[in-house]
Amino acid sequence: MHEWLERLTAVAVEWRAVSAAEQAQGANAVKQWRGRVAHLQATQRDLVQTGRWRGGPRTLLAALDQQYRELALTAGLAWLLRSDGHHGLGPAVLDGLLDYLAIDGSGTEAGVRVVLEEQRDETRADLIVYGIDWTIVVEAKTFAMEQDRQLDRLYRHWGNEPAPCFVFLTRGQRLPTTAVDSHGQWRALTWEQVADIARTAVSTRTGAAPGVHDYIATLEAYHRV
Repeated sequence: MHEWLERLTAVAVEWRAVSAAEQAQGANAVKQWRGRVAHLQATQRDLVQTGRWRGGPRTLLAALDQQYRELALTAGLAWLLRSDGHHGLGPAVLDGLLDYLAIDGSGTEAGVRVVLEEQRDETRADLIVYGIDWTIVVEAKTFAMEQDRQLDRLYRHWGNEPAPCFVFLTRGQRLPTTAVDSHGQWRALTWEQVADIARTAVSTRTGAAPGVHDYIATLEAYHRV
């Protein structure tokens, strides 16, 4: 019995030594962690101070909760397509779109009109650009589904305009489901491609309005699919 007590005592002593060593090691590790955390916090403060630590919405349009709203994005595109708009790009964006669609036209033509939400009977076109001898009809989508026979109705109501080009503008490549009678008549365009067209226009001009950069940044941040 005495021998077992001696062994138990010896084991207890050894265990206390091991435990003390582990506690000392743990305390040292905690001290190191605290130092590292303090360093990270200081680094974060420096990044915040210089505007390089960022969170929340990435653009003003996103802060206003407009980054996915079809009406807002389409209105922004219409603004850019106006050659006399305060965006400061002249006809560059419209010329870029005409080039993408292979339409022989120019944003400097007299009488070019950009129209939003044009209604004919029970059908509304999101965006139309009227040229002298050409027409662009845009149906814009982000997440919404197509309405009943929507693309066919648009084609029927605007099909007699001068050289109409029908554009299905979507978030990522998306096949139309309501172009039955008008199958093969719709050109695909994505919001990301709109951003590319606008960015190319900016690269050819100086003095673009701040809203132009925010619009492009919004499309690039939220519509690259």
